[in-house]
Amino acid sequence: MAPLPPPLFTVPLVVAGEPVDAAIVDTGGGYEVLLRQRFGLDVVGSAQVLAFGGREIVDVTEGFSYTAGGVSSLAPFAIVGLSTCDCNGVGYHFFRKTGIVLDVDFAARAAHFVRAAPLGGLMIPFSPPPAHLAGFDSAFLDVQLFARAGNEAAGEGRAVSGLLDTGANRTTMHRRLLGAPDDAGSADQDIIIAHDRLGAVAATVGLFDTDGLPDLIIGTDVMAVWADRWYFAFAADSDGGGGRLTIFTDSQEVNPMRGVAGRFP
Repeated sequence: MAPLPPPLFTVPLVVAGEPVDAAIVDTGGGYEVLLRQRFGLDVVGSAQVLAFGGREIVDVTEGFSYTAGGVSSLAPFAIVGLSTCDCNGVGYHFFRKTGIVLDVDFAARAAHFVRAAPLGGLMIPFSPPPAHLAGFDSAFLDVQLFARAGNEAAGEGRAVSGLLDTGANRTTMHRRLLGAPDDAGSADQDIIIAHDRLGAVAATVGLFDTDGLPDLIIGTDVMAVWADRWYFAFAADSDGGGGRLTIFTDSQEVNPMRGVAGRFP
């Protein structure tokens, strides 16, 4: 039997009192609520957003009440019709606004919202966003990237601030980051992603060419190799961004090569 693909995590979503399809928990989403359709809400305008295919125009709804994963709030608007995801989602603005902590459990393949992370584990502060994304204050992690030949690093490492994106189940990076792969037309590249406290992961990552996105987007494929349990605690908006991770691994010791992700056998 083929192994299960890396998960995307969802929670129940209620929009203006009506249950709708579940919402993806998306720490890489620079929004509060994303809807795949307007669900009876009035569309009051449009907005330009940046996706993998470049800039696109999406609808913007009126304000509304909602409940995501049992947590209720009021959204000033939702964006509707993003081309890269025919889905609902709650992005990192939801966590900064509500102060709720995201509990991601890879062993159970489930996500929950909790008031605080438990004691223990590895505690790692979010890194500041890259300079070209100064206003995108989601969960970034400083890592070292290496091109990979087989199971070994090839060449010098490169320091990168990667976005931890629970809304992506495959890690991707900008094609220019480590130089073009041997096959210039390749859609992916073999790399090693290393963190001084979490260890290293060998991964086959997807490549994109769109400027303006985070150079490295770390998906659930790599996160699941690093650790089984992640808690994302976003500081409230009034605190000016920031936050921290609490991570529980099978061992609190760093393994030089914790495992593999992507299509590396």
